[in-house]
Amino acid sequence: MPKLRVGVIGTGFGAEVQIPAFLAHPRVDAVAVASGTPGRAREVAGRFEIPHAFNDYREMVATAELDLISITSPPDTHHPATLAALAHRRHVLCEKPMALNAGQAAEMLREAEQRGVTHVIDHELRFNPIRRKIKHLIKEGFIGTPRHALTTVVGTGRADASRPWTWWSDAGRGGGILGAQGSHQIDLLRYFLGDVVAVSGATATFSKERPDPGGGGQRAVTSDDFASFSMRFASGAVGTVVNSAVAAHAAGPRTEIWGDDGTLVLDQERLWGAQRGESLKEITEPETLTAPPGMNYSPLWGLSFIRLADHVVSVILDHGPIAPAATFADGLQVQRVMDAVRASAGRWVEIPGV
Repeated sequence: MPKLRVGVIGTGFGAEVQIPAFLAHPRVDAVAVASGTPGRAREVAGRFEIPHAFNDYREMVATAELDLISITSPPDTHHPATLAALAHRRHVLCEKPMALNAGQAAEMLREAEQRGVTHVIDHELRFNPIRRKIKHLIKEGFIGTPRHALTTVVGTGRADASRPWTWWSDAGRGGGILGAQGSHQIDLLRYFLGDVVAVSGATATFSKERPDPGGGGQRAVTSDDFASFSMRFASGAVGTVVNSAVAAHAAGPRTEIWGDDGTLVLDQERLWGAQRGESLKEITEPETLTAPPGMNYSPLWGLSFIRLADHVVSVILDHGPIAPAATFADGLQVQRVMDAVRASAGRWVEIPGV
């Protein structure tokens, strides 16, 4: 039985979720891992018994015998790492956000199409059973014509002012809540409701400095830790997303979708629905997978990635259809929305007399 030879760039999410998922797949050989932190790739490779480790992803891409490159390193590496992989005609699975801007994303898509390889963005929530059920119910007319949606994801992860500065604090490296969480919410609402044609939004940075991990005092934060934006879809429906990383209490993930004939509410991992004249009732789709050895991560993300990985393997080895995976074309559209949010952010209209 042929196996897909996989190399992983990045040892954060890559080591916590992706490598365990690939190792557990009967049709995958996890061949190599690369990390920009000296020695980190060798440590991860030893832990998972992966034969090859590299301190430079370019060396891995050029010398290791690989079919698929999975890119899980910070966003500023996605564009150059993808182009390096495509230059060697590797299939690519790239983390979100796809790039730093739509120009980079468009080049990545163009090169992937010219090379004729499989290209996927790691929007794994498309493979979560509950969210696939939402997609099915909307398509089947459960809520009638969608009118508006609201997604709220408020977290406490960066509310502690003593939390050290990392690349996540650096807008130049693609850090911030809009890329980290907003990209997922944009993709999901596009998956549910179709193409986005207009955007309005705002971002903010509440924690303006954090301790320098090198001991050099405080370091300025340039990335956003709050984002709120609305999208108008080609259908006329409107979706609003609220993301924060600096709240005292967490809320969500919660998505509410209202149509002219029904309503769907996803609260945490419980789904509620009702058609006109009915009361909301729980219609949650149960999870059927369990985490493989070595996967120490939220089940929502980890188990969804297992399904995405299995799908990508089938696409490449069996030449199956790419849908419902998010391709580079989807990633480009998400990037365009994020660029538009940033472009519109800060255009406040002052209220006279206040």
